[in-house]
Amino acid sequence: MRIDQKRMRELVARTSPYSPDELRREENVFYVGGNLPERQTIETLYDSHYQSNAALFHLTFGEEERFADAENLARLIKKNFNAYLVGRVDYCASRNMVERAYAAGVDILDIPLHTYDQVRSTQRGSSLEERLRSLDYARAVFPRWSVLSSLGVGCEPAGSIVAGIDALLERDIVPLVQLSEEAAAVPAEQLTKVFQHLQRGWQQKKVLLKPLLPLVYLISPFTPASPKGILRGFIDSIEDRRLLAGSDLRRLLRVKEVAESYESSGL
Repeated sequence: MRIDQKRMRELVARTSPYSPDELRREENVFYVGGNLPERQTIETLYDSHYQSNAALFHLTFGEEERFADAENLARLIKKNFNAYLVGRVDYCASRNMVERAYAAGVDILDIPLHTYDQVRSTQRGSSLEERLRSLDYARAVFPRWSVLSSLGVGCEPAGSIVAGIDALLERDIVPLVQLSEEAAAVPAEQLTKVFQHLQRGWQQKKVLLKPLLPLVYLISPFTPASPKGILRGFIDSIEDRRLLAGSDLRRLLRVKEVAESYESSGL
C-alpha cells in the first residue's frame, strides 16, 4: 500500500459514511444502517449485489435500545450474502451485546475510540477505560484481528493518536485512522507520519488486514501499491473464500458451545 496525498485532502472534506439510518454503496462496500426496515433493505441490497458483487457489508448499529433491529439485519445479511460483515457499535457494548452481534453473523466488530485522550473521550459521553473494556469483551469473543477501533486524526495531537495505535495493537485490536474535519488544519507532513506509523504497526504485528481492505481504501488515503493481474485476483478470491469459510465455521462452533453450556446449566 502507498499513501496518496491528493486523496488525503479529499477525505478531510467528506462527511462520515456511517449512519444507522442510511443505505448507500461506495464502490464494492455497502454501508447499511441498523435502524432501516428489514425487507426493503434486503431487497435493495440483493438487487445491487447481484448486478455487481460487493466485497464487504458495513452495518452501523443504532442506539442501544434499537440493538435488536440491527441484530436482525445482521442475521439476514449473513444468511443472504456471501461476504464479510463489519458491525460498528458506537457506544460501550456490554459482553452480552458482543456475544449477540457475533452470533448474528458479524465477522468484524468496530467499537470506535475516536480519541485516545481521556478528557476528550469523557466529553463524548464515555470514558476511555469504558470503551477499552468493551473492546476487551469483543476480543475475548471474536477471532484475533477481528476486532477493530477507529481513531480520528486531527482532533488531538498526533502523538496521542500514535499512542492509541500502539495500545490497540498490543491488545490484538486492529486500529483504523480516519481523517476528521479538524485534520484540515494539520500540516500534511504530520498526517502522513501518523498513517506511516499505522502501516508500520500493521506490518510489524502481522495484522490480518485483507478482509478489511475494501473499507480501508475508502476511508483512508491508502491505495494499492500496484494493480492486480488476473492470476493475482483469482488467487485472492480463493483466499477470501477460505478465510470467510473459516470465520463462519468458528462462529458455528462457538454458538453451539455456548448453547450447550446454557443447556447443561439448565438455563
